[in-house]
Amino acid sequence: MARRRVCIKSRAADKPQHACPQYTLRNARIEASEVNLKRIVLAAALLGLAASAAHAVVTRIAIDRIDSPTFDGRDFGTAGRYEKLSGRAFGEVDPNDPRNAGIVFIQEAPRNARGRVEYVVDISIIQPLDPAKGNGTLLYDVVNRGSRRAFDVFHLGEHGGNDPAKAVDAGDAFLLRQGYTLVVSGWQADVPREEGEIVADYPLANRGGTQISKSISVELIVPRPVFTLPLGWDNGRALKPYPLVERAAPRARLIRRLHADAPDELIPREDWSFATCRDGKTPVPSNNDICLPAGFSPNYVYYLSYQAADPMPAGLAFAATRDVVSFLRNDTSNANPLVAHGPHEPHKHSIKYTIGFGRSQSGRFLKDLIYQGFNQDESGRIVFDGAMQLTSGGRMTNVNTEFALPGRFSTPLVGHFAQGDQFPFTYETLTDPVSGRRDGLLAKCREQKACPKIFHMDSGTEPWGGRNSLVITDPLGKKDVPIPDNVRLYYFAGTQHAPVLQARSNALCQNPVNPNQYKEPMRALLVAMRDWISAGKAPPPSRFPSLASGTLVKPLPQREAGFPEIPGAKYTGEANHLFINDNDALFPKHVQNKQYAVLVPRVDRDGNDLPGIRSVALQVPLGTHTGWNLRRKGFMEDRSCYLDGSFIPFARYRVDRGNDPRPSLEERYGNKASYVRQVEAAVQRLRGEGFLLPEDAERLLKEARERDIGI
Repeated sequence: MARRRVCIKSRAADKPQHACPQYTLRNARIEASEVNLKRIVLAAALLGLAASAAHAVVTRIAIDRIDSPTFDGRDFGTAGRYEKLSGRAFGEVDPNDPRNAGIVFIQEAPRNARGRVEYVVDISIIQPLDPAKGNGTLLYDVVNRGSRRAFDVFHLGEHGGNDPAKAVDAGDAFLLRQGYTLVVSGWQADVPREEGEIVADYPLANRGGTQISKSISVELIVPRPVFTLPLGWDNGRALKPYPLVERAAPRARLIRRLHADAPDELIPREDWSFATCRDGKTPVPSNNDICLPAGFSPNYVYYLSYQAADPMPAGLAFAATRDVVSFLRNDTSNANPLVAHGPHEPHKHSIKYTIGFGRSQSGRFLKDLIYQGFNQDESGRIVFDGAMQLTSGGRMTNVNTEFALPGRFSTPLVGHFAQGDQFPFTYETLTDPVSGRRDGLLAKCREQKACPKIFHMDSGTEPWGGRNSLVITDPLGKKDVPIPDNVRLYYFAGTQHAPVLQARSNALCQNPVNPNQYKEPMRALLVAMRDWISAGKAPPPSRFPSLASGTLVKPLPQREAGFPEIPGAKYTGEANHLFINDNDALFPKHVQNKQYAVLVPRVDRDGNDLPGIRSVALQVPLGTHTGWNLRRKGFMEDRSCYLDGSFIPFARYRVDRGNDPRPSLEERYGNKASYVRQVEAAVQRLRGEGFLLPEDAERLLKEARERDIGI
């Protein structure tokens, strides 16, 4: 095993636990307190930019841990070995710069002696030990609620979570074998700093030293009965809450509904309190928790309205991301860990291109960053050359808002009224007949001349939960909207929001969840994106449902949608309808007669999506793969089951299928050899279309030949 040089610095005390040399910013000079510059491992605090710089800056980067080499010294082909640097980036923004002026509460944030607003974000870099062996591309992985996503999406057999360090953690190491420099940094400040989450710290806003407060509404949904919940409850996870203004506690209200659009049922104020009560009997007063002795039921959605305090300028998330990526991309001094690293002499800055990647919340964040004008730094330079936005649908984020709730997003049930789901939806600019506004996702970056090349990629869940038809149609669903030249739309047909390896039962959902993968086309599209930004090679044309192709339909009635009547499998056609919302109401509600059109993909006779990139599993199916699922009895039965899809297997033999209209495996394939031949043909089609790499084609063929299909 290769020797690994490790340096750790404690976050609790500003003193090194081991031999971490310390460097501080002093008039643009690095001062080493423990070792000679030529022998440094890496500074615990690297030189930042001069404090008097004219633009927003990363003032210093403090590295708390160095693993060099990491992954047990594993060699990744032509890219060689890698190292991992973990620490914090300190930055500041000018609240008076027009590029930052749109950050909500930026004028109410405290300022330092230079009149800047400061922030601190966690940062982690995984880079080739010899940058010359890399591909010159920084892949920025937007963390999702503090967690990495790139390894999960692009690698096979990955492990390690937020701290991948062992050889096995890299799995098949696709990104590392490609030579990418991988960067993550924190942006979400309401995620608790625990279990290795990569988070951010922003200052609290105030008005002249006076606490800011506002009446807000939060949603509470539970998977099992409980008596107490934190105010920061986010569908299974406790985030940092906005604390209660205690004097306003008597005016707080709690309601429940059978589903998001059902009538309100007011729970009497004397029947609950702001407290913790795990047994339901002994409440302990708390300004951060709610106690309901009768118990929160998984058969209802609850809404709490209360006077909350202490917001942050959460939109600093966009500025901090912009500044960290811009600094790593452009700074050529020893302050940049991509220049001065490990035991080596400082070397030439090697990053030529940058790609931003995000899935789900992270994809919506990346889309919103571009929309709000943060793909241009304060020096006027572009930040991301390419953006890969996965499973964002027609939504953006609830980040740059008053009392932001970045983890919340709209589905047919969970988070249905969450902010961040309103116009604009299309990349092209148009006038919205519902709101009367004129806008487009690229309007700001076009004005700045800072638009990246964009891959918008959705799973089969986004038509149902994320209203992704609005990405391609006008708001009324009457016509297709042109796709800009710098944008491609890709739809991974018949997949779910986050695929699983095997179909399995789910405690909340009626059907087994969907194992259909989009990993293979994601890998091919990453290669295509890099070719596009580095060599100008055009990627595959958009592959997305549309009105022009006849592949967008109304979800109801079922006959029009085309979904078959499968015994034992319900179809409700529940898609995430969209109205303009009244966010100032005591409890969330739609503005009547202000509705948008939401359409879904047409399906074939098996119920499998027709449009989009159809995987081998969809072209040569063993069952029906959907992007939707339904909740079980006792959990708001028959309502949308969050982000899960369904897998409904075919019968093996004709005699077994009864009234199921879908042909059995025997009727489809006859024998295993015929099945394999069809897989071979599907693999060749996907390769020819540019959605499958040779190494993945070989693996899929091998798996098909080894698979027992039961006939």
